[in-house]
Amino acid sequence: MEITVGILAGGKSTRMGINKAFLPFRETSFIETIAEECEDFSKIILSVNDLETYKNIGYELVQDEKSGFGPLEGVYQIIKKADTKFALILAADMPYINKNFLNKFCSCLDNPVLLRNYQGEMPGCIVLRADNMLEPLCSLYSRTTLPFLKEMREQEEHKLRMLYERVYTRYIDIESLGYTKQIITNINTQEEYKKIIEAN
Repeated sequence: MEITVGILAGGKSTRMGINKAFLPFRETSFIETIAEECEDFSKIILSVNDLETYKNIGYELVQDEKSGFGPLEGVYQIIKKADTKFALILAADMPYINKNFLNKFCSCLDNPVLLRNYQGEMPGCIVLRADNMLEPLCSLYSRTTLPFLKEMREQEEHKLRMLYERVYTRYIDIESLGYTKQIITNINTQEEYKKIIEAN
C-alpha cells in the first residue's frame, strides 16, 4: 500500500516502569511484532525519544524536536518525513494488531468518492472509533495536516484530538470493519502485560 506507517515508540512508559517497545512478546518484542504486521505498507518509520536506543532496529527513525510534547510531536515528525499522501499512525503498545485489520481499515482510501465532503475535499484525518471512543493512535493522517500540526506545536497545543477540529475529519467505527476494540488494546501496566503473556 502507498501508505507510510508511523509507530510511536517515544513514550515514557511511566505506568509500566520500563520501555514497552522492547517488552518480549511471541519470541520477539512489541515493536517488532507490530512492525512485522505492517510489511505490506510502503515504509515504516519509528518515532523515538532516543536514536541510540533504537539504532539497530532496522527501520527509519525520527526523533522529537520538542521533548515532552506527547504524541502530537511524534505524528508531526513522522508526517514530515513520510513521502506518501497518508501515514497510518500506530502506538507501539498494541500487540494484537494484525495486517488483515490494518489492510481493511486502510482500504477506505480505495474509495475516495465515499470519503470526500460536499466540496470534494479528501479528509485530513481518518480516525478509528471504537465503542464511541476515538483512537488517535490507530488512525490515518494526510500530509495536508502538516501546517496545522506545526501551528499547534507553536501554540503549545498538545492534544492531537484538537487537530480534528481544524481539518476535515472522517470517522470509521471499528465494528463496521468486523472487529472489536480488543484488537487495539493498549498494554500499560505490568499486570496487563502479565495477562497477555499468560494468554499467549
